[in-house]
Formats: sequence, C-alpha cells, structure tokens
Amino acid sequence: MQFKYSILVLTCCLALANSLYAQRKVEQLDPEKTEEAKQKQAQNEKEDAKLPKWFDKLSYGGNVGAYFSSGGSMVNLQPTLFYRYTDNTIGGIGGSYYYWSRTYATGAGNQTYSDDAFGFNLFVRQILFDGIFAHAEYMPLNYNVYDPSTRKISKQWVDAFLVGGGSNSATSKRSGFYFAVLYDLLYDANKSLSASPLHLRTGFYF
Repeated sequence: MQFKYSILVLTCCLALANSLYAQRKVEQLDPEKTEEAKQKQAQNEKEDAKLPKWFDKLSYGGNVGAYFSSGGSMVNLQPTLFYRYTDNTIGGIGGSYYYWSRTYATGAGNQTYSDDAFGFNLFVRQILFDGIFAHAEYMPLNYNVYDPSTRKISKQWVDAFLVGGGSNSATSKRSGFYFAVLYDLLYDANKSLSASPLHLRTGFYF
C-alpha cells in the first residue's frame, strides 16, 4: 500500500515538474518572439527610411464615369496619380480614355457617330470640411470631331476645364473613395464628347 502511495506521489511530482518546465519554456520564448518582432520592425523602418519623403505623399487610383441620354452616351476610365501637398490640398495627373457616341441632326436626318478618345488630365482638389472638397481640372482630349456644316470628320484636340466638388470617404490616411459632380466651362455642343457639360465620377485611391 505504501508502495502505491509512493508511485502516486512520484507521478504527481513528475507532472508538476513537467508543467513548470513547460511554463518556464514559454516565458523564455516570449521575450525571444518580442525581440524578433522588434528587429523586424526596425528593419522595416530602416527600409522605409531609404525612400524619399515625398514618396509617402503619393497615392494611386482612378475613377470611372458615364453619361447616357437620347443625344449620346459616354464612358470614361482615368488611372490617376495623387500627390498630397498638405492634409487638405491634393494635386494629381492621370491618363484619360473615353468611349463616346453622339447623335447629330443633319440635312439628311439624324446621324450617330462613335469613337475612342485619349488624353490626360491635371487637377487640384481642396478639402473644405468633413470630406467635402472643391475640384478643378484641365483635360485635353484627342478624337475625331464631326463638323455638321462641312459634314467632315477630323482628328482634333478639344480642351475641357472642369470645376465642381464632391464627397470623399477615407478608409485610411492614403486610401478611400470619392464621388464628384463636375461642370465643363469650355463645353461646346458641336465638339465636346458628352451631350451635357455635367460629368459624374466615382473613384478610389490607395
């Protein structure tokens, strides 16, 4: 009987010793993991420090837009590079691609023309309050323009100057979504792509 109690006590002691050893091992590993995490963070900060300061102010993204009416339709894509001058002032440059369709009234009746347009855009955006911003943009585009008076089509550069505003929803300091309503001050019913000077856009940046 005494032998059985001795075995039981020995077993309990071994179990307790094993538990203490495992706990001590965990306590030893935790500082090692912490030190490894610190080294990894220091390495990342060292790599970030190699980048120029202005690089942190860059964001990438773009927008899509569309317009549909009985007089024509338009769809556009604009990949964009954003640069944050200050917390509230953003500038940028991007490429522009449009697919457009317009219906013109001619002596021979209504005629519809469609084409692709390519160009670029330069813009500045000012945050006013609570994500609301004002926007100004210069956007020249190259495409075929139909002249109703001569009934001829020629490739031309047509300028647009868009002003307006919108709402920005930030998901972080460098990323978010936005919606904008813009008006083309240089709108020409005979040359401009859209059948209206109003442009609606939805975009993103990251």
